[in-house]
Amino acid sequence: MAFSRALVGGIVFAVAVAAFSRIPLLPEIGRDLSLTAGEIGLLTTAFGLGRLLMDLPAGRLAGAVPPATALASAGAGLAASSALLAVAGSMFEALVASALIGCASALTNTTGMYSFATATAAERRGASMALYTGALMSGQMVGPALGGAIGSLAGWRPAIGVAAAIGVAVAAACLLIRWAAPGAEVEPRSPTADAGGEVVAHGTAPTRSELIALAAAPFAAFFGMAGLIQTLVPLIGDGELDLPPSTIGLAVGIGAAARFAIAWVTGVGSDRLSRRVILVPSLLLMALGAGALALPPTTAGWVAAIVLIGLGSSAVSVAAAALADRVPRERLGHELGLFRLLGDLGLLIGPAVAGFLYQKSGAGLPGGASAGVFLAAAAAAALWVREPEPRAGPAAAAAREREESASTELLPE
Repeated sequence: MAFSRALVGGIVFAVAVAAFSRIPLLPEIGRDLSLTAGEIGLLTTAFGLGRLLMDLPAGRLAGAVPPATALASAGAGLAASSALLAVAGSMFEALVASALIGCASALTNTTGMYSFATATAAERRGASMALYTGALMSGQMVGPALGGAIGSLAGWRPAIGVAAAIGVAVAAACLLIRWAAPGAEVEPRSPTADAGGEVVAHGTAPTRSELIALAAAPFAAFFGMAGLIQTLVPLIGDGELDLPPSTIGLAVGIGAAARFAIAWVTGVGSDRLSRRVILVPSLLLMALGAGALALPPTTAGWVAAIVLIGLGSSAVSVAAAALADRVPRERLGHELGLFRLLGDLGLLIGPAVAGFLYQKSGAGLPGGASAGVFLAAAAAAALWVREPEPRAGPAAAAAREREESASTELLPE
């Protein structure tokens, strides 16, 4: 029984459902624990800090241990941390639980990202990463809707208890698969091999400025997802629009649905056109969404902003595919861990910035500041991200001709 990409994707989905079910519940958690808007933002910051602390260890584990083992650990951590949040009686307990949920999320996402990046040849990596994004976004779409529905019916604590049960199920399933097939793992392919087995990717190693530009994409996307979708959107929905948790959860789920819908298009587009030509517009869409949140709030504008940010946030998987194009497989786990570490700084900073700026001046200032972050990331990608030059050899020459033909026909410079 192989631990296939389908199984990895299923676990990524389940963990995302559990981890993101808390988003529409944040205002209720804040009222129950007597938290200010800024302190509610710190709960999401703690989630980002947990991811930050786990990113590098998760990158080192990727490829070094079977995915079933890593994902079983993530499920157990998710179960314990969600249980702690469900019984939290103080801000400190809620912060610790949120950070531990972030650790479980980072371990799952890095393992999944590495598995999907190494399971296919370079010319299909964008499509493979789109499948990973689809699994992740499906979970982020279902999670808030599920959490909001259960929270509206039974309260936020039972809703978080359901997340803990999902963690138990994930850990049990992974351990069962690991026991049934001790050597099972996702079958990797060299990230530089073409269909004929010849190395065609990489060429020159990425420059420092290019690595910074690639890391800026997840930084911006996570800054937006955590600071806007997970913090500012619920605060606006609960405060200025007076919406119930179920409606907030549904709207956040619509944003994840938008990212799910665009994931395959951006993945295949980055394979057939170029990583950069997909990456830059994605970041510009996020800037438009942030600008919409900065306007005087209306329900239509609020939903439109969520959708635009969701459409643009697929920049993360495109940037990850670009990184995997240029890095040898033996270093890919480490580089993906660092990539996610720098990106998760946005997850750490975004909620605190959005929460405290909203508390000080309303939605205009955090929305405008976020738009500036996205525009800076788009400029860095446009200036510094290059396409890898294929290496020498007949298959490499053919790949070069295909790329040049596509560039001539579709993307004249």
